[in-house]
Amino acid sequence: MLFWVPLRGLSRRDSAIAAGQVLLAVACGYAGAGVVALLSTRLFGHEPSFDGREAAFFLSVGIATLLLASVSGMSTRHALALSWPAERRIVIRFTAALLGIFAIEAAVLFSGLLGSLDELKAMSGSERSLLGLVNAVILAPVVEESLFRGLLFTRLRRHYAVLPTLAVVTLAFGFLHVENGLLHVVSVLPAGAFLGLARELSGGIGLPMLLHACMNLAVVIVGLAL
Repeated sequence: MLFWVPLRGLSRRDSAIAAGQVLLAVACGYAGAGVVALLSTRLFGHEPSFDGREAAFFLSVGIATLLLASVSGMSTRHALALSWPAERRIVIRFTAALLGIFAIEAAVLFSGLLGSLDELKAMSGSERSLLGLVNAVILAPVVEESLFRGLLFTRLRRHYAVLPTLAVVTLAFGFLHVENGLLHVVSVLPAGAFLGLARELSGGIGLPMLLHACMNLAVVIVGLAL
């Protein structure tokens, strides 16, 4: 199997469409958050919380992703790769790999290599409200996997081999987090590659969605425990 060369020829048009879809969905997310902020200010006299704006962002991106999938020329289920792996061993292997990653991260965390626990607590972005938990464990995994490992991955994979598809999707996923700084973008790239590999080997976004939710939940738990 060829892992780097394009499949069925290089499709610049299809690549441009894929990039445009992601940009449009993200733009809708910011627009939705802006509308909610404006309405909250006008109606209640104060801006919504960060968690409220984030929820509005994810919901807007999710709605835009569904609409884009519905006009993609494929069924929504196919366009978003809405499926669960048929082989149980794939789920077991990726779950074991994730547990291994958690163990390594825990060892590094408590070794002090990343700084003292007080410093890490001050830097922690874990959400401490119910809405923040919903954003982290439900909305973010569902929406981000649908857009990146679903809509974008599916379209690119029709024309490209595994490695270029995985690289583009991982970078796009990383730059979604650019507002948190370049360091944060770099830090999410390994997770994006791991989720992309799960998408390729499982054939759908069901497994990546579950793994993504577990990753975010682990971050929330660590943030609350520190």
